[in-house]
Amino acid sequence: MAQPQSAIQNTPVTSYITVSSLDRYSNGVPPPAGSNQTTCADITFPLPGLSNIATVQIQSISVTSVSWYNQVNGNAVSAALYTNLINLVDLTTNTTYLITIPETTQSVGTLIGNLGKYVQASTFGGSAVGGGVPLTIAAASSTNSIYDPISAPATQWWIWYDSGRASSQHSYGWSRVTTAPDGTNIANRRQLFDILGCAGHVPSLANVSGSAGAGYTTIPFTPSPGLLAGPIRYIDFTSPQLTNFAPDVTTNSNASSNAFIRLTGNTFAQNIYPTASITSKVMKVAPGSTSLRIQLIDDQQNLIPTNFPVPVPYQGALPTGTGILSSTLSNLTFSGISNANVNFPAGTQVNILTVSGTATGWTPGVYQVQSSTSNTVVIPYLTTSASQISNASYTFTIQSVWQTSLTGNQNGPEYQLTFCAIARTTTA
Repeated sequence: MAQPQSAIQNTPVTSYITVSSLDRYSNGVPPPAGSNQTTCADITFPLPGLSNIATVQIQSISVTSVSWYNQVNGNAVSAALYTNLINLVDLTTNTTYLITIPETTQSVGTLIGNLGKYVQASTFGGSAVGGGVPLTIAAASSTNSIYDPISAPATQWWIWYDSGRASSQHSYGWSRVTTAPDGTNIANRRQLFDILGCAGHVPSLANVSGSAGAGYTTIPFTPSPGLLAGPIRYIDFTSPQLTNFAPDVTTNSNASSNAFIRLTGNTFAQNIYPTASITSKVMKVAPGSTSLRIQLIDDQQNLIPTNFPVPVPYQGALPTGTGILSSTLSNLTFSGISNANVNFPAGTQVNILTVSGTATGWTPGVYQVQSSTSNTVVIPYLTTSASQISNASYTFTIQSVWQTSLTGNQNGPEYQLTFCAIARTTTA
């Protein structure tokens, strides 16, 4: 009797490859401890059978994006993407101040109205003149444009001027940030400087009081953040194991060369590449591949954030102190604070509120700690005389604010992919 022959495959055979970002966990469920959670930004999936696959085509994609929507495109100010940083430049003294805005859901238009307070909360500090806010910053009317009084800008622009000094005003402008506080080089990232339309701004004028000496933007901003105004404009799924048969053509010089999915839209859940059909994109699988590395890249070729900042609420009784003193023209000292140098080290942002009494010229609010001792905290604050604010009996509360946690993947997206796969042909 003749022996059965070995199977001979001469035509392609279709298989499916299914990938879930939750498969990075052994049971497919994120661990309850945030410290043991990871992100989906860069995952390598072990797939021993991938070496038998010649080409793949996207069949379907499902992205869970609601939980991180406000931290990416629906909110132009995102600490995760470094669009919460901008430099204020004092052109009179040639001094630069880093202005940090916490993770927030306020619109760009609202941010303009609050920007003076964020300046106050920086190392610039507040002022005994101008109600504590050192700069007057406001969205300008579209009907009284400084630079085009005949045809007003279609959207919005804004102005600023020194209101922190009773005399001898300074000139101020804005600049992009090169290095983030965590050491990340963000020089080539989209920043708040760009979103606020500062590229063509005109600085304010020194020694010209009020709006007559205001600086202003010449590039109107869009008050409602969206696809074009957000921190990123699209997300590409890329893999070193998948390559194009021919290069994609794009008007974006930064575009990924081997993307197989591109997410756009307000929630980054819409794939603009066709899924499985006669027009769908087919990619080659690198020979010998036994794993599939999938990275999520933004339009500037950066990995999407590996962790998303989550605000940490203050807990416990509010620390108190007694005594407010302006010993110099540039700062205030707050006394009677227990363990001040431990609880409020230099660089901490603190909210100081008076409980009893009113120190003339002192405006409660958020400030950045300049220095601290075992029982005192010093903040930057402009006064007109060294003894303008002096009283040992005023009581206040002080607490740390704007703290965030990066533990775990609390707000990251998750995805599920299905590929149509064509096996490599064999003759044995």
